[in-house]
Amino acid sequence: MPFHRRARRAKAGGPTYAEVSKTLPPIPKGQGRVFVYRTSSIGMAVKPSIKIDGQAVGTSTAHGFSYSDHSPGAHEVSLMTEWKHKDTVNVTAGQPSFVRTHVTMGAFVGHVIPTHVDRAEGESEIQKCKLVTD
Repeated sequence: MPFHRRARRAKAGGPTYAEVSKTLPPIPKGQGRVFVYRTSSIGMAVKPSIKIDGQAVGTSTAHGFSYSDHSPGAHEVSLMTEWKHKDTVNVTAGQPSFVRTHVTMGAFVGHVIPTHVDRAEGESEIQKCKLVTD
């Protein structure tokens, strides 16, 4: 890409989870929904791809959230900056699951760590996060 063209960068600029949660499409039959969110502004410039089972499903941004639908069972959620960090989320058909990401210090760039949290904690923490758009 020529230096004068800016790459599109994901940003948490959409509606908040509280505003959009009731209008999201229903979870497809036989699948569960995984929400990945970041409540902190620490490491705002660090925006790695969120991968579930190796497939990119969104971008981890400060005060943002992404979601994707998956078959029931255990799935690996990973993010990579200097190193790959991962956690396992157990998806249940018809139910939402929540993964919180947070930034820690790294040698050259922050590390974004995913942590599967229970539904009550996830629904409480994600309320003010904004839908990530490209």
